[in-house]
Amino acid sequence: MTAAASAPNPVLDHRHPALHPLLDSGYPAQRLDKVLAFYDEPHRCYHNRVHLREMFDTALDMDCALQPAQALAVVFHDAVYVPGAARGVNEAMSAQLMRVYGDGVPGPTLDLAYRIVIDTADHLPRTEESRLVLDLDLMRLAVDDGEFERYSREVFAEQRPLVLIADDELAWSFFRRRRVGFFERLLERPEIFCLPAFRLRYEEVTRRNLRQAIAAAQQGG
Repeated sequence: MTAAASAPNPVLDHRHPALHPLLDSGYPAQRLDKVLAFYDEPHRCYHNRVHLREMFDTALDMDCALQPAQALAVVFHDAVYVPGAARGVNEAMSAQLMRVYGDGVPGPTLDLAYRIVIDTADHLPRTEESRLVLDLDLMRLAVDDGEFERYSREVFAEQRPLVLIADDELAWSFFRRRRVGFFERLLERPEIFCLPAFRLRYEEVTRRNLRQAIAAAQQGG
């Protein structure tokens, strides 16, 4: 079964089982719910609470126990999302925001979570602990054709105000062409996913989806 084969429950708060290690480490539940509320901003169509819920659900489904730093990084990795920001800016601001909301978190845990969030900018793991979080962040690429386009349209909806083309379909074609470079960089990697279990489950369908998306963008002119 591919990622998001069934629609997840969009409700996500501190009670999610994957967040228990973070809470057990001393992170306050009330503060956690306050951070999760950032994902409810009206401009978010993709980078929202549903995205986080899917990441946490997948971790449970694949029996991947998140360390406190990994759970904290998932919670904060898109906490700041400004459409059109230069690559790495949203992640850097999200990591800084995590420090603001990190009072009481042990220093090593906070430092590791910071590095993981920064790694989500280019999806290249620089720590062993980043590997799981990056795989969870990319698993939405491994869905059936209809879901892949729906997710792409959600990202487009976030970017639409920045595309100065009046016709929506022409704007959509422009957006798809802009994503080709990112998709090509992923395909150039020996493996898109870091962990063997994720590669086994998601690698083949993700590569197929990316190739099809590139072909569709190029045919669209």
